[in-house]
Amino acid sequence: MASVADERVVAIKLEQIEQYHGELVEKQETLSRDDFHQSTTEQRAVERMFENAIQACSDLAQHVATRDFGYDGSTTKEAVRVLHREGVIDEATTTTLVAAIGFRNVLAHEYGHVDADEVYETLQTGLGVYDTYSRQIATWIKPEK
Repeated sequence: MASVADERVVAIKLEQIEQYHGELVEKQETLSRDDFHQSTTEQRAVERMFENAIQACSDLAQHVATRDFGYDGSTTKEAVRVLHREGVIDEATTTTLVAAIGFRNVLAHEYGHVDADEVYETLQTGLGVYDTYSRQIATWIKPEK
């Protein structure tokens, strides 16, 4: 089935994901745990980078699920699950992205206390999903001939 998603919207969102992922990788490579914990400014910057990256992933999931599969729900977690059910993204990416959306909700709305250790740990170990998700979406939109 050919995608009916708006290629311009997809391209913009993929570009945003790449940009935000790059910013996070730069922090991953240059920001020590001590510097992170000692600087509220660095903590807030990394939190905002995560919010932006995850929101771009969410927006893209919502767009593709709606345009290609008739998804009419309002939750981005469910839009991500639709992409998995339809074979656009794999199970590991789905699980990680659904958890990331929950993480973004905590960061954006401060449900409870934002755990600086969790944010730093995610910075060190949780960045691979952005490249994987982008590749899987791009492959769905423009499959190799």
